[in-house]
Amino acid sequence: MNNKQPKIPPIAPTSDHNAAQIANQVAAVVNAYNRNLNPDEEVGLMLTSFGQTITVNITGIGYVGTKLILFSGFLTSNNAPVELLQHVTQLNFLLISLKRENPQEEKKHIGFMRE
Repeated sequence: MNNKQPKIPPIAPTSDHNAAQIANQVAAVVNAYNRNLNPDEEVGLMLTSFGQTITVNITGIGYVGTKLILFSGFLTSNNAPVELLQHVTQLNFLLISLKRENPQEEKKHIGFMRE
């Protein structure tokens, strides 16, 4: 990852905790972070709230209903597919850079999934 700060899009304050709006904002931040990575890197999520550290290679961000954010992807440890649901008031994760498995392919854009 290069050392410059990513240009994070401005996020309008919200107090209604609307999952669709928050999922769009999270996707914008994740993609801004991803654009700042070196060509041989891609964005991942590191989670530590499961009694162990889990790293997820993100492939999509969406929402379920009005209060749940959905992250989809696969575990970096064994490529198992995963989907993580988090309540909008409890979003807490660390964006990290991961080495791309196929650097010769076009860098992926994290897709937004609709309910």
